Amino acid sequence: MNEFKKLAIAGAVSTLMLSAGAAQAHVSYNINPSTANGNASGPWTGGAPNGYTGNLPATWVANVHNDTDPYATYEVSTADGIGEGAPAILGTTAAGVPIPFAVETLNNKWNPANSWGSAMDFGLIDLHASGSLLIQVAADATQGSTFTPGFTLFSGWDTSATSSKHGAWNVTPPAVPVDPRGTTGLTFLGQASTTDAGGLASYLFTGLPAGHYSLWIGGNGTGNTAAGTQGYIANITASPVPVPGAVWLFGSAIAGLVSFNRRRQAQTT
Repeated sequence: MNEFKKLAIAGAVSTLMLSAGAAQAHVSYNINPSTANGNASGPWTGGAPNGYTGNLPATWVANVHNDTDPYATYEVSTADGIGEGAPAILGTTAAGVPIPFAVETLNNKWNPANSWGSAMDFGLIDLHASGSLLIQVAADATQGSTFTPGFTLFSGWDTSATSSKHGAWNVTPPAVPVDPRGTTGLTFLGQASTTDAGGLASYLFTGLPAGHYSLWIGGNGTGNTAAGTQGYIANITASPVPVPGAVWLFGSAIAGLVSFNRRRQAQTT
């Protein structure tokens, strides 16, 4: 009987592995991103990033729960921020008009010819389990944006108390300087961009360990400014480390043993 229980438990585990599904991820927005240096303590729509001590002003954090929600997609956007309650937290003007909220960057400062950290959006990612991340950044058409996106992903979160967003940083791609903008603890992983206004920048990062990552987003258009707003949407899609085929075969074998054991017990009763 004990042997049968063990086999049944193993079969249930195998079924859970096969039935893991997707769920909406959680993004928290800093609705007071200071224009000066400092990590801009908020308020945040869904809680400050746990453990962030850097001096760069983080504008959002995506808590990627891929340990419990594999294949989830996390959206960073104006609409999502509004859904998280950003306008209510921002309050209203003296005339009672809601203070607008927007996810956007200024000018084309990811572009190596015009790079400048003060116009960037510094996003944080907390990856709960090892896996892959598909990162896609595009213009937010619902905001009338003509954004031409570019982004860079680093492993780690800044831990420097003196880092500064003011100054050039992306001047020799794809070789990004060590400790960009005076940060501490960041390691360059890769970057993507497009030259099409309203286009899509996309990159699949595979084999990432659980931990902290920093996503820097800005414009890659020509010139120091860009027509229209700079609103963007960033989609971060998580996927777990592929399970070796032998594991799936093992699960099928366990399920078969459970079925066989049940038939044998039925025959002996």
